[in-house]
Amino acid sequence: MTFAEIDLDALHHNLKVVKKNTGSAKIAAIVKADAYGHGAAKVAQHLSEKGASFFGVAFMAEAIALRESGITAPILVFFDREHIREFINYSLIPVFSDLDTAKRFSSEARRHNLRIPAHVKLDTGMGRMGLRPDRAAAEIRKMAGLKNIELQGLMSHFSEADLQDKEFAHHQIKSFRSVVKELKAPNIRLKYLHMANSAAVLTVPEAHFNMVRPGIMLYGYGCCEKSGLRPVLSLKSRILLLKKVPAGTPISYGRTFITKRKSVIATIPVGYADGYSRRLSNTGEVLINSRRAPIAGRVCMDTIMVDVTDIPGVSYRSEVVLIGKQGKEKITADEIAEKTGTIAYEVLTSISKRVPRAYKP
Repeated sequence: MTFAEIDLDALHHNLKVVKKNTGSAKIAAIVKADAYGHGAAKVAQHLSEKGASFFGVAFMAEAIALRESGITAPILVFFDREHIREFINYSLIPVFSDLDTAKRFSSEARRHNLRIPAHVKLDTGMGRMGLRPDRAAAEIRKMAGLKNIELQGLMSHFSEADLQDKEFAHHQIKSFRSVVKELKAPNIRLKYLHMANSAAVLTVPEAHFNMVRPGIMLYGYGCCEKSGLRPVLSLKSRILLLKKVPAGTPISYGRTFITKRKSVIATIPVGYADGYSRRLSNTGEVLINSRRAPIAGRVCMDTIMVDVTDIPGVSYRSEVVLIGKQGKEKITADEIAEKTGTIAYEVLTSISKRVPRAYKP
């Protein structure tokens, strides 16, 4: 009864926002974490049809799943330094953060008499993966000398491009450009230069170079309210049971909610096992008949209870919107994130696999 509805028209609209902001730059659509909970295979297929040139995932298993679903576009695998044979077998693109990894890939490629395309990661301020800028040019020259490696791209990642103060973002761009400049002297020309995540796509045009990597903005969220993005995912359910109870009735575990009046309590078949945070206990709201209804008591593993006493016309199987719009009311992943002390990314990616995804149109 509970499902996530994925609006492919909204997804296409958000891709057009990327194109509008970045012009002729190639788009590497980020579909890691099952496309931020939206279903990577279907999302990638739609984005490929609408103009995404590359796809980006975190790990090998995600890339293989895309290939097996029929995606033929180039796929960047950001965080996998092993599984070299799978990179070859599935025609995937590794991202190198050190020379040793490049050598291991080159050695395996030599045994197969082929060249592996690769991108190189710079750590310009994220402090995670990547070569340090002060040593990067020398290391990249050595990578370029490996006969079975085809260096195609240079990339980095912003740590705070979503902040209003762009000083550190511009520092990162400066570091990135300095390495690019160093590489020109020995005539190492990389085909793709890319830094821009969603926030940079929208607010740091200097970082667009000739490829961008939009992630969260494809799914309708980002750092700019006036970006024109449309949320792609709605989380919906239906009332499982309606119960009239007297004043003084405890609701759910721990009796943290006790009715103060005669009440009508609706049970909804969604809970923290579905990714609906337990931190929404007694604080969250859902939409029923275009009205907000408060969660009564603790969120359970499989259900929540909602006080619908003040909502007219409620009946068994009335539609319930947990994320999305109903009439003039809406609940966004950002709203839920604020109530639970997290970010929209976590809200979306936490929606579990047992929640079916339904795609429209």
